[in-house]
Amino acid sequence: AGLAPAIPALAQAAGYPLLADPLSGARRGRAAIAHYDALLRDAGFAREHAPEVVVRVGDLPTSKSLRAWLGALRGARQILVDPQLGWQDPASVVELLIRADPRLLEPPPAADPGWLERWRTADARAAGAIEETLGEELSEPNVARAVADTLPRAATVFVAASMPVRDLESFWPVRDDAPRVLSNRGANGIDGTLSSALGVAAAAHGPVVALIGDVAFAHDVGGLLAASRLGLSLTIVLINNGGAAVFDYLPIAGEHDVYEQHVATPTGLDFERAAALYGFRHERPQTLDALRALLAEPAPGTLIEVRTDRSAGVALHERVWSAVARSRTA
Repeated sequence: AGLAPAIPALAQAAGYPLLADPLSGARRGRAAIAHYDALLRDAGFAREHAPEVVVRVGDLPTSKSLRAWLGALRGARQILVDPQLGWQDPASVVELLIRADPRLLEPPPAADPGWLERWRTADARAAGAIEETLGEELSEPNVARAVADTLPRAATVFVAASMPVRDLESFWPVRDDAPRVLSNRGANGIDGTLSSALGVAAAAHGPVVALIGDVAFAHDVGGLLAASRLGLSLTIVLINNGGAAVFDYLPIAGEHDVYEQHVATPTGLDFERAAALYGFRHERPQTLDALRALLAEPAPGTLIEVRTDRSAGVALHERVWSAVARSRTA
């Protein structure tokens, strides 16, 4: 508790780039780098921006590129600060574990002022490249950006595992008044996502928005009964892309004889009927502006279904990563 404002202040005081997962609530302040996931996919950037010291706080990040970069750093001193002595280091690269409340730490030795500015410049260029590449298409990255940019500060976003949480990490901006972001991470995978979001709605003081894919929705659709039984307010942004898109990025996607039926598992469900079954109003925006309008004042008891093309998702993400890599030499 209380880390979200403390860590950005610590990073800014020392001039250290802050690579904060949106789930931490700490992607804010002048030191925060929004697009590290995209930047670190470029081997040249990752090599040229290898640090001397890394101070790590909290759970492992969602970003695979960040975890791989941290695990491959050579000659960098990695220090983990955790009041419970949690050892979040599967790559065995942390050399020092400090049992302390990070809020009570003095700022570490200051970095060269140009160090943070180089990261910030690269981040700004990456943001421009992402904006230009994505445009106004109603794509999955743009859905994540719309959620991040549009929801009010008082809102809570409950994001499903799989692709939604990864797109949030890739495209969530630096925003000092950002809504809270929660997710189930770990062995549970996508199970119970809607029920968890409704549990948050039972305790939250502001609007709660669940960002979820079609397969995760199908796994827990029965949980929606709690909304009417307990009088809970929830808005759902459902990305209906015809299956579990996260597996499209793995080699198994090439096994065409079994992939769709046994791995991607498209549901074929009519989500308008599912919404009606549980007393939710159904909206299907056709444009990004229409989605933003629905998110600006999220109405409880609404299922917002966004249809996207899963087959185009991998190519779109690769165009984004390529554009970000080119931007650093622009």
